Amino acid sequence: MSAPLSSRPQRIAMRLWRFLLCALLLAVAALPARAERMLVLSDATPDIDAWPAVTLYADADGTLSVENLLERRAQFEPPNSPHANLGVRRDVVWLRVPLSVPLQDDGRWVLDIDYPSLDRVDVHVVSDGRIVRHLVLGDHLPFDERPLASRSHAAPLVLERGVDHELLLRVQTTSSMIVPLRLVKAEAFHQRESRLQMLQGLAAGIGLCLLMYALAHWVGGREPMFLYYAITIASITLFFFAYYGLGPQYLWPGNRWLTENAAPLAILVCIGSGMPMIERMLDARSLSRRMATVMLGVTALAWSAAALFALDLISYRAAHLTGTLLGLLPMLLAVPVAWVRWRSGDRAAPYLFVGWGVYAVGAAVMLSLLRGWVDSDGWSQHACQVGTMFEALMWLRVLGVRNDESRQRAERADREREVLQTLAHTDALTGLPNRRGLETELAAALPHANAQRLLAVGLIDLDGFKAVNDRLGHDAGDELLIAVSARLRSELRHRDVVARLGGDEFVILARDLASEQDAWQLGRKLVASFTQPFSIRGQTCQVGLTMGFALAPLDGSDAAGLLRRADAAMYAGKQSGKGTVRRGTASVGLAGT
Repeated sequence: MSAPLSSRPQRIAMRLWRFLLCALLLAVAALPARAERMLVLSDATPDIDAWPAVTLYADADGTLSVENLLERRAQFEPPNSPHANLGVRRDVVWLRVPLSVPLQDDGRWVLDIDYPSLDRVDVHVVSDGRIVRHLVLGDHLPFDERPLASRSHAAPLVLERGVDHELLLRVQTTSSMIVPLRLVKAEAFHQRESRLQMLQGLAAGIGLCLLMYALAHWVGGREPMFLYYAITIASITLFFFAYYGLGPQYLWPGNRWLTENAAPLAILVCIGSGMPMIERMLDARSLSRRMATVMLGVTALAWSAAALFALDLISYRAAHLTGTLLGLLPMLLAVPVAWVRWRSGDRAAPYLFVGWGVYAVGAAVMLSLLRGWVDSDGWSQHACQVGTMFEALMWLRVLGVRNDESRQRAERADREREVLQTLAHTDALTGLPNRRGLETELAAALPHANAQRLLAVGLIDLDGFKAVNDRLGHDAGDELLIAVSARLRSELRHRDVVARLGGDEFVILARDLASEQDAWQLGRKLVASFTQPFSIRGQTCQVGLTMGFALAPLDGSDAAGLLRRADAAMYAGKQSGKGTVRRGTASVGLAGT
């Protein structure tokens, strides 16, 4: 049975759709795989990114010559990678860039590859199928032998006008194969370099200021944390100086080893100093001895690798791999400790988290750049430096917090020590110096006593105190002693001292007396002041005093001897009727009134 009439249009439409699809596929297959893009060099565009016109050929064993590659132009393919970033490659890569120089252009350009870590780049200039120039670039080339004295791999080109050219670049490196390839007019090249070097100089200046600050604090306080910070900042600054090619240009222009190896060496030193710095910042040992031991192990590994690399006992790749593996460990190990510190109210921990957060973003971008996962541009090239500098500033804030905490602890310790010293040298009841405090005062006053500036040491005993104490009780007796001490102080000069030895015995030190007569007058004044009664708990109490004194240096120059003479004079006064003043002289016998 034939198909229904209504289905025939559907069958016709289906056949027509199949025909059009086949025609489209044939048309696509007939198109060329990729139209070659040729860079047209013109004064109107003085800075040209050459990467969009790049095709590449992988030379697995690195044996092909430029003549071989000229015969294989058709085998060059567009790079299947992020912009100007081929990632980690151990083979040799040939890059081809077709150029066209119009007649109106002067043909003078600068080839610039702004990734200083490339080992070697052979640049072949091909014109009309002929190799007209060969240039060698790369960090293995001594700085004074470079075609252009610059931190990046740059070379001047003079291209014939009105002719098509090719650039064939043979690239080989042990680092990541990042090839930000540009063709720039000389003036634009120097302007670009000036801007970058100004920014790098500013970053280096910040690093130098932080270094000086840390060293000054370390020299002043001998706190190892500041020394570790200084080494860390120095190694970070050195790393970026090497990474951006400024080290070979300014610091070690003739040293090939540092040109090739300064960057991984600086990273290892940074880890070796940064790990103990973070351990001290967080006081990790007080929280977990095991964590502190692991941090110490990372420190030892980093310093060992740095020493072996500096002595050429391990290769560049081994040092680079070690730095990559250990690089994130300080932060990863410290995050749990910092979290515990933060939750316990540590003021420094939030700054560490903020610093690590920004650094982690920068480090992730740089890792992605070195692995060939992101485009090579200004952001990806400098993200890690920005993150690292921000982290270093947060470290500085943490050091400031820790320094402030240390100062506060020292001040508290000083205050506590002063309180303890005051308690040890002060009578708890009256607030006067006790026997120990008296010894301190005597030790300070005796060296200044002389014949023109006498020191009177008077020992006082109250007359009638026991009767008041027995009648009113010990609490009232204590109040009376407090009142007695206040009256004694009021009768003396501000530079004189009143001390309580215990019970109802007091000692006075009167400095800078012009003569013995001044001491007698002072004693009589004190005796007279006690003719006025005291009011204790609403009752009138009458006590007097008997005083014996000795003069330094007339009666001696040692504290114990002066006190013995004053005590003997006071005892003699008690025996003779109380309420008297007597002097205990150095000679036999006592003088008194």
